[in-house]
Amino acid sequence: MFNSCETEKKTNNLLYIVIVFLLIIIAILAFFIWKNSTWDKISNWWENKTGTSATNTNAWKDITVTIIDDKRCENCWTSDIVSQLKQLPFFKASTFVEKDFSDSWMEDYVKNNEIKYLPAVILSTNKIDDNWEIQQYLKELKDKQYSLEIWSHYDPLAKRSANWFLLLDKETLKKIKENTYLKWNKDAKVSWIEYSDLECPFCAKLHNSDVPSSIESTYWDKVNKYFNSFPLEFHQNAMDWARIVECLWEQKWSDAYYSLIEKAYKDEKSAKDYLIAEAIKLWANKETLEKCVTDWKFDTKIKQQLKDWSEIFWITWTPWSILINNETWEYELISWAYPFESFKVAIDKLLK
Repeated sequence: MFNSCETEKKTNNLLYIVIVFLLIIIAILAFFIWKNSTWDKISNWWENKTGTSATNTNAWKDITVTIIDDKRCENCWTSDIVSQLKQLPFFKASTFVEKDFSDSWMEDYVKNNEIKYLPAVILSTNKIDDNWEIQQYLKELKDKQYSLEIWSHYDPLAKRSANWFLLLDKETLKKIKENTYLKWNKDAKVSWIEYSDLECPFCAKLHNSDVPSSIESTYWDKVNKYFNSFPLEFHQNAMDWARIVECLWEQKWSDAYYSLIEKAYKDEKSAKDYLIAEAIKLWANKETLEKCVTDWKFDTKIKQQLKDWSEIFWITWTPWSILINNETWEYELISWAYPFESFKVAIDKLLK
């Protein structure tokens, strides 16, 4: 009897092992079937979106990225820009070529392709990624390459002072200040004039960083601030938001105006009703505010600013900052959500 029980026990153990083994095989087969099916879906999606096979590991190796710098620019941060680009997945296998504005034929190339600012990032193709936030900043050039309209702020052809600053005439500066709203010391030597879209994520990044507070604490008596709404046409709610802050200014002046702007950037809500509700919390009259917004009372002003400042400063995206010496009319452009150090370099130079 003992031998019979032992034999039965061994048989049961063997059966269990066989069952477990079969289950493992079934699981492995199921995994590979699922994996192949999923990969097919991913491949089809990728090819439909980009026209490039997802199985082709060399898909992005044909991209040439040409960086055009100007060695006279002391705060172009070109090496940082190149370093950031190389970290992006679709540029990792690309060929990077660096040129200087002083190189032969570079000046003609910049003029012919209407490149306004350096450092310029020129791509040999626009098929780099399905990321809309990148695609919206690509501008096709005359030679069928594409300029990545990010970071650039240095105009190598512009009129400059002996200190190599851009120059703005007195009447233009007066016009800017008449049509916008002051924050901080009205007698400051340097003004920070910002053009931003209230729905722009990069503008929110700038406002939610330490830049505004660091400028205020470091240069509290030397720098003041002017904010201008610059609603970009591809942002659905930007114009409504610009109308609301302008209408709030009409009722409650500077403190409420700037408070609502910071609230918009911190919460990043997209509903018009939300921003109106926040304006009312700042003691705006609801009926007056809603009528002002509905009547498009400030549309003429906003659209004129878009036209004027696009022509004067070649603003093509946001945030776009102008730091200007109110005594010499020398100014520096910072066209992106740069850190405080970038602002500090420009402000310190202007204060000298």
